[in-house]
Amino acid sequence: MKSGVDMGRIRAFGAAHRYYQGPGALGLVGKLVAGLGRRPLLVADAVVAQLLRERVAQSCAAQGMELRWVEVRGDVTRALVQRLVAEASADGRVPDVVLAAGGGKGVDCGKAVSRELGAKLLVLPTSASNDGPCSESFVYYDENHRLQSVEHLPRNPDAVIVDTAVLARAPRALLVSGIGDALCKLYEGRQARGVQGLNLFGGRSTLAAEQLSLACERVIRDDAVAGLQALSRGEPDEAFERLTEALVLLAGLAFENSGLSIAHSMTRGLTRVPETAAALHGQQVGYGLLVQFMLERRSPGFMAEQLRFHRAVGLATSLRELGVAAPDASLYARIADGAMTAPHLKHFEQPLAAADFEAAMRRLEELSSASPY
Repeated sequence: MKSGVDMGRIRAFGAAHRYYQGPGALGLVGKLVAGLGRRPLLVADAVVAQLLRERVAQSCAAQGMELRWVEVRGDVTRALVQRLVAEASADGRVPDVVLAAGGGKGVDCGKAVSRELGAKLLVLPTSASNDGPCSESFVYYDENHRLQSVEHLPRNPDAVIVDTAVLARAPRALLVSGIGDALCKLYEGRQARGVQGLNLFGGRSTLAAEQLSLACERVIRDDAVAGLQALSRGEPDEAFERLTEALVLLAGLAFENSGLSIAHSMTRGLTRVPETAAALHGQQVGYGLLVQFMLERRSPGFMAEQLRFHRAVGLATSLRELGVAAPDASLYARIADGAMTAPHLKHFEQPLAAADFEAAMRRLEELSSASPY
């Protein structure tokens, strides 16, 4: 680094400034916004705005603030973000607090807008579909829904509010996606730590990050099935609360402070194929984790357990389950070539070539087809 500091010897840890979770937590919005600024802007799509806007506006109004809203439409692209920034600033009243609301798109759009405006950031997830709410990173896509770049904020969110009464009414597919996204944290982190890789804050992982990864893994294995059952009832219970904390807080802390590896590298390839690009991020990562296990040469018994758990919670175990009717050599090559562009490849126990990914995917396809689970 330009500072002359050897970051390979520096341990680094980062986190959101405040985290609040529980039924009715949205009632805290106004008070928290008032501690950050006076001109709040809600960034959300129309569905999320209909769900949250009135309550958030009332909470802000109780603190003497008017809430404004800009609508997210489509993928998180640079063009979309610039349109939202222009719309939010059109009357000269530049927002100083952005409320990024929704799932992956709404939260990422809000993060991007807050960076462009230099505003404080409060995140309001409406589902536990990914680990993004607590992180300082977000993703830009191109007009063809291909991942274009991973971007970073100057700091983690100022506050994250997770109202589990809202999350308990989200679609099941989104919670399954969150399980897939969080499930890889321990295993990708182990690979990153094993090669002395640097985390997203530019330093080595900490003992805290490793323990958070272990806790995340334990909660998912113990509470995922029961948490999904609570979702079907539309009422948060203790299993749902624990699972939500694992998927949003623990997973977010774990990946930023540990590092990513093969499971997330696979998304660079899966987004190049129309059938798999349409799958939710957590489904892609859950499949990518199985590919990572194949590359790690895990035992048949271990793989049987992973396939059993994936299917118990609704995660794909093959390209066919991700929507590919008949995987062929060309498709394997496209995915492998995309995976080879990921920066996370350096966080693996050995150098990899595209042929390694192709072979691992073929073996996984065979294993999944033969598995009775």
